Amino acid sequence: MLTLKLLINAFKMFDITLLMLLISPVFFVCILIEYCRYRQHYHLWDSILNTLLALAHQFADALALLLLLPLFSWLHQYRLFDFELSPLTLLCGFILQDFLYYWFHRACHYIHWFWSAHVVHHSSIYMNFSTAFRQSLLYPVVGMWLFWLPLVLLGFTAELVFTIVSINLAYQFF
Repeated sequence: MLTLKLLINAFKMFDITLLMLLISPVFFVCILIEYCRYRQHYHLWDSILNTLLALAHQFADALALLLLLPLFSWLHQYRLFDFELSPLTLLCGFILQDFLYYWFHRACHYIHWFWSAHVVHHSSIYMNFSTAFRQSLLYPVVGMWLFWLPLVLLGFTAELVFTIVSINLAYQFF
């Protein structure tokens, strides 16, 4: 019964990973507008590579979600609080996740293990909106997800944590 519940939750998680794909037209409109104004900051192959890295990152995240969902769900039983889903809970979760992301990002710049994945994000010589797509396949491998564990232990469900992470990644584009 527990396995069936985890499988159902895993299928729900695919909706979360699709979030970035669903809002991608907004990203591409912003890129197009920027391209029209600042063509000199764009190089075709660099932008194509950025887009391919974003798609590969989404695939790696979807795979990581399947593997991490059971761990996060199991860990949730040791939570400190029970949070009901509400706009305030979502806002607090977003702020906490952004705080934890800050520490992950800082660790990426100071710890070689994390830098090995993060360097992809800094490898373009062009600075434009498409560069925000430049994400690493290795984030799940190096342990980016470790920084989200405090949210689960506080009482946020695994689904909510992964949703907030996706929303934050979309927010970071801008």
